[in-house]
Amino acid sequence: MIEFIERAEVERILVDPASRVPEAAPATGRPGSPLTRFRAGVSRFVNDAEHDARRARLEALLCELDAAALAAAAAAQVKAGTPVGRITVAVLAERLGFARPDALPPLVETVAAAYPTGEAADPDAADAAVAAVLEASGAVDPGERVVRVQLLVQAHAATTTLVERALALARSQAAAVPTRTLLESVLRDDSPVPVTRRLVPGPLDGGETLVSLHLDGPDRDATAERPARVLAFGAGPRACPAPHHALAIAAAIVETMRSDAPRDEETSPDADPR
Repeated sequence: MIEFIERAEVERILVDPASRVPEAAPATGRPGSPLTRFRAGVSRFVNDAEHDARRARLEALLCELDAAALAAAAAAQVKAGTPVGRITVAVLAERLGFARPDALPPLVETVAAAYPTGEAADPDAADAAVAAVLEASGAVDPGERVVRVQLLVQAHAATTTLVERALALARSQAAAVPTRTLLESVLRDDSPVPVTRRLVPGPLDGGETLVSLHLDGPDRDATAERPARVLAFGAGPRACPAPHHALAIAAAIVETMRSDAPRDEETSPDADPR
């Protein structure tokens, strides 16, 4: 597979209408399995007019979610002691009306691990997790179920990784560095989603070639006056549909944990009593 690392080249391919995503057809993977049917029903793995229609449905659902309310809920989850890796899914699931939102993060994690390629370490577990999360969505329409679960699956790993890397960066920075600066640094220099794939027109036979696009490579155009391109949320018509929601949740988690850190250190049984 050809790899593109330089950000200008990656951005050019991402915004090119001729580049396409590898599709997840119902006949691929384990034909007829819940995971295969789910991947075939999302906007992520389809092209052209069908992608546009599914994307519009996803964006309409996102319009119903208030970013400030998500941030407040995420901060409350931190205060309640919820592990970082569970907060994003729990908050989104609760706001979307899923049943048992606090029980869903492990199931969504299982689905997310198999989501990019359709290959699962334990296919039966992945199928069971997909079926359980779809059922918990509460939606009657099958298409609406898929849209709601897609939102949880795509938000899970990327937002959690963004939070974890921002917290790690905070430990090497002065306490006065704003949380927003930490998040922007991670998005620019250490993209939570490092690689994506596209099919591009082949050079000779008119077919398509699968290429790997690195979202965190060097930017030859970056200067003191021109900051490096940020491709963590992608670019073009298939860019992440929810950057504001993701940043609101991530900022709330990181900010709350940083604010609580001195108190935790003072009360930790390992704290120096002097």
